[in-house]
Amino acid sequence: MNPFRVFWQSARDAFENLLPLTLISIVWLLVVLPLPVLAGIFVIGEAPFGAAALLMLTTLPMGMASVGLTVIAQRIHEGRVVSWGDFVAGARRHYRVGWQVYGAWLGGLLIILVNIAFYAQMDALIGAYLMLLFAYLLVAWSSLLIYLGPLALLQERPSVRLTFRNAFVLAFGRPLFTIITQVLMSIIVVLAMWPPLFLLLLITPALLAVWGFRATVTLIADAEARREAQQARERAATTPSSNPPATGKGRGGQVRPRE
Repeated sequence: MNPFRVFWQSARDAFENLLPLTLISIVWLLVVLPLPVLAGIFVIGEAPFGAAALLMLTTLPMGMASVGLTVIAQRIHEGRVVSWGDFVAGARRHYRVGWQVYGAWLGGLLIILVNIAFYAQMDALIGAYLMLLFAYLLVAWSSLLIYLGPLALLQERPSVRLTFRNAFVLAFGRPLFTIITQVLMSIIVVLAMWPPLFLLLLITPALLAVWGFRATVTLIADAEARREAQQARERAATTPSSNPPATGKGRGGQVRPRE
């Protein structure tokens, strides 16, 4: 299970569907980014309550747009044709689960950020340790975004609690895969923000969605393979041997099987 191979396959899928994915990515950026940008402005203007309210309001556009983009990623992974209509239909069909999952994630993000800001103001050494702890938690919480959208669609019965539980299982069950994938995704985002490569931003949301869906399916397949292998080993350990034990001796002390 190679995270670099997953990235390459995802990049190839995105390139093969470049035109529709670019259009959908632009719409995602226009719909989702304004509220977080305004929240950042409120933070700079020392209006934390307004920033928190705007961050939580991001749930509405982010939930619908992201779940629609995940539907597109699922269709690409299954080898089907994608279009703007698929994005709209996916957002309309799954908007409730999108609001629930991404709203819960944004709520957790807000709690972590508030704790980081609070402990950063403490002069005591314990404040520095707790700030560092929540900084690590922020990284771990951000890694869940790789798996939340795909899991919300792949589950037979959508459940926020089960979605987050399975996302934690995937993230911490294969930490090296998750860390490498998260680092690579972060590099892509940083490069897309760099002015000479700014056009990369127009495809980045769709690329990350396709990438996250393939990564999720890869880890699920790996977990299923490990589970089946474990069950096979357990069956082999509990199954009696097909060859009966020897009970008699022949001439010269040779062991002969029972007839």
